[in-house]
Amino acid sequence: MRKTLNTLIGFALLTLAIPAMAAEVTTVTLNNGTKVRLNDDFTWEYVILETTTPVVGTATTTSAPTSQASAQAAVISAPTLTANAMSQAELLKSTAKGGVKVSFLNSQWDEDGRLGLTFDLASNSSEHYVLINLDVTLFDDTGKLLETKTIKVWKAIFRMPDTYLRKGQQRESKIFWFEGIDPNLWTKELVSLKIGEMDSRM
Repeated sequence: MRKTLNTLIGFALLTLAIPAMAAEVTTVTLNNGTKVRLNDDFTWEYVILETTTPVVGTATTTSAPTSQASAQAAVISAPTLTANAMSQAELLKSTAKGGVKVSFLNSQWDEDGRLGLTFDLASNSSEHYVLINLDVTLFDDTGKLLETKTIKVWKAIFRMPDTYLRKGQQRESKIFWFEGIDPNLWTKELVSLKIGEMDSRM
C-alpha cells in the first residue's frame, strides 16, 4: 500500500510545478477503501470527511394556498467523518510534521461546562521549535463536525532557550479550552489534529 501511494505521489508531483500554496492534484482510493488526497506541494493527506444532506426541519401552513401548503424541507450540508475514519478514529488523534509529533493526551470538563484538551509533543528534529500551530477539529459521536480551532500548541518564551522544543524532548502542552460543546455528544472523544505553521530558532 505504501509503495503504491509513494508511486502515485511521485508521478503527480513530477508533472506539476510547485505553486505558492498547496492545491489538490487528485484523490485516490487505496485497496482498503481509504481515500488519500495528493497535493502539488509534495504533501498528501487522508480524506476523512464526506458531505451529507440531512433534512433538519419541515414546515406546513394551513392558511397558505394549496401549492404552498406542502411540507418545506430545510436541507443543510453537514461535513461528517467517513465510515473509514470513524473505524480508525484513534489514528486521527495524532499528527506529525517537520520531525514533531503531536498527540491528543487527555480531556477534562470544568464547572462552566468548558471542554479542556491537553496534547503531548515529541520532537525528533534538529530544529529548535518556538512556535507550533495546531488545527483541532472536534466531531460529535455520530461523526458530525462540531468545531475547528487553531491553537498555539507550543509557544516558547522569547530569549529563553530552555522553553524551546528540541530534539529528543517530550513536552506536555497547557490546557486549551473549548466552549459550547455538549458533553453528551462527545463521549467518544472524536478529534482530528493537523500541524500548521511552525517556527524555529538556531
